[in-house]
Amino acid sequence: MFEGLVHKLARAFGASDAPKEQALDPLSTPSAATMNPWLDRTLPAEARLESYRSVIKAEGHALLERVNTITDEEFNRLENAPETQRIMRELEWLKTVTPTDFCEEMERHEQLPRELLGKNFLGAEAWRKQGIDAGAEPPLPSTITEELLNSDCPLHPGEKIKDTHLLVLVPKTVNGEPYTAVKLDELCSTRKGSGDNLIYAGWDSWQSQEWASAPQSRSEWVLIPKSDPDPNKVPEGKHFRSKDIAAQQGVHKTHYPEYREVKTLELMTAVVLNDLVNGEPRMLDGENDLRCEEPDTSGGRVCVGFFGAFGLRVHDGLVDYAYVNLGRALARKS
Repeated sequence: MFEGLVHKLARAFGASDAPKEQALDPLSTPSAATMNPWLDRTLPAEARLESYRSVIKAEGHALLERVNTITDEEFNRLENAPETQRIMRELEWLKTVTPTDFCEEMERHEQLPRELLGKNFLGAEAWRKQGIDAGAEPPLPSTITEELLNSDCPLHPGEKIKDTHLLVLVPKTVNGEPYTAVKLDELCSTRKGSGDNLIYAGWDSWQSQEWASAPQSRSEWVLIPKSDPDPNKVPEGKHFRSKDIAAQQGVHKTHYPEYREVKTLELMTAVVLNDLVNGEPRMLDGENDLRCEEPDTSGGRVCVGFFGAFGLRVHDGLVDYAYVNLGRALARKS
């Protein structure tokens, strides 16, 4: 079974692939510290293509290494994961694309989502405006297309994804240090110049929990809804409020399979950065909370929300409680 994926990857690499220990460092010679080389228009097209190819090949090699260390069950998930399929598609495309066509595609793919999303696009520049270096932006996922952004939002009937979602950069490092929820709290605990708390310091001591100090493994884009389905606008079976974890998982699986669960750090990043950049209206204002992926200390899930005058609340999820204002945090699968 494993051999099938190994052979597919080997064919996708092509005969001219360099050994993995000789893979290029894509950020070794960028003309700007915060720019990926394949987006640097001052470089030759061939160099831009090769810098991107080196990144995708490195991801393919890492995938091959994982195959040798996982169980059959883990392999089945890995083989069908969207990230694996993306790597396979990129490797096949890079075998035949010309440098000129590559640069044209990069320009189109990188610029269009920024224009369509407008203030809902929060990348490295949004971080820089807060005085924070979030490092180089990874390439936008191939799934972030004009068609997707202009499509009807499955969570909010009558609206478009470009208006109901944020595309936010969740960095691997900030100011050269590992990015964690604790680090976000340190950097953005107050809105500059106003004294307005951004993350509430009372109640649960979430900073001491294991997930809060777990570093982000890589810089990545997350397309995340600004709110969960409104019970007043969707049928009973298509919202998450007033349901326990199992019931919420059932709604998720049945109605929103194109979405995944969200890590607490991802949701905190989206909510806080959006508030710093865009201000009112805040995400998760009022009494709305969302369950995240991580288990909490009470046997439920870590919850984020209730973004009021005292700041964003991060707290235990009241065990496995079917609370009327407790939704489920989702992000679009990439």
